[in-house]
Amino acid sequence: MKRSPIVPNSRLSFEASEFAKDKGLFPEFHTACYKAFWENGVNLGDPEVLCDLAQGVGLNPEELQTHLQAGTYTQQTRDQYDEALKLGIRAIPSFIIGPYLFSGAQPYEFFQEVARRAQDGNPQTLH
Repeated sequence: MKRSPIVPNSRLSFEASEFAKDKGLFPEFHTACYKAFWENGVNLGDPEVLCDLAQGVGLNPEELQTHLQAGTYTQQTRDQYDEALKLGIRAIPSFIIGPYLFSGAQPYEFFQEVARRAQDGNPQTLH
């Protein structure tokens, strides 16, 4: 992983991801975006970049561009964002396991402990 030289406005990438979901290619598109950002530092806020990534996984870039320009997925992604805020999500990545909400990169053992506590049904404060 390389830190990108920019912090893109990722709103359009979320909209493009919804398009990919509708076309049954979300996992492929998500992986392509992740690699492009973390390995090549691309700007995921650039519609041209998103269309190139879409084409690379078998999506129609012209169709994606039309949906991005029309704002087809804008309200849907805004609603998802608002829902995340209501749940207390303020950072990426965030995880909800049972009654636990936590953010950021965590060691594997932390995930194991959270899963164990959630499975036991005995919520405790995590440290």
